[in-house]
Amino acid sequence: MAVHRIIEANAATLGDIPAIAAGGITISYRELNQRANAVARHLLAQGFRRGTVATVCLPCDAETIVVLLGILKAGGTYVLLNPETTRPEWPRGVSFAEEAEGDEVRYRMVDVAPALMGAPQSSANLPIVARSTDVACVIADTNGEPLMFVAHATIVSLKRDEAPRYTEWSGQSGALDLWAALMSGATVTLNAPALQSAA
Repeated sequence: MAVHRIIEANAATLGDIPAIAAGGITISYRELNQRANAVARHLLAQGFRRGTVATVCLPCDAETIVVLLGILKAGGTYVLLNPETTRPEWPRGVSFAEEAEGDEVRYRMVDVAPALMGAPQSSANLPIVARSTDVACVIADTNGEPLMFVAHATIVSLKRDEAPRYTEWSGQSGALDLWAALMSGATVTLNAPALQSAA
């Protein structure tokens, strides 16, 4: 079982229950799922493929959660870096390595803003299969060096029937708490300054 499949099931059953809340703005489970589907389709259109590792260097906010879920839905893995503490040479935004000749590695930057801001063209979930053994996220240090590779199965094992109604998310250190909360149907609160909800 993949993390995003459980969240998709929650979107179907919980609908308008808040998935993310902060500063008086909420994103429901349905909206979270639809917007993440749009991000996944946008990534695939940009050459993203199942098994691709995306580097996400974005602030801790609701849009970042949508992007992370979109990466999982596209069959990928993410590395979340804090733009305030990460080395300045790391590109800000979302990027992934492209195949190149020889030892050369090229990174493609993907502007996810169009997918985040536009109304989803289709709310249907993507058929991409992710195995429970696939890596969902890589926890890295401030230099971007990997510390831990976390499989879908590991995160799914954190799902609790009796979860707190609200869980605060503050970034990478709470990456597993984020997914445990969303899989359990809780509302994730943020300590980030700005949130934007889709129109």
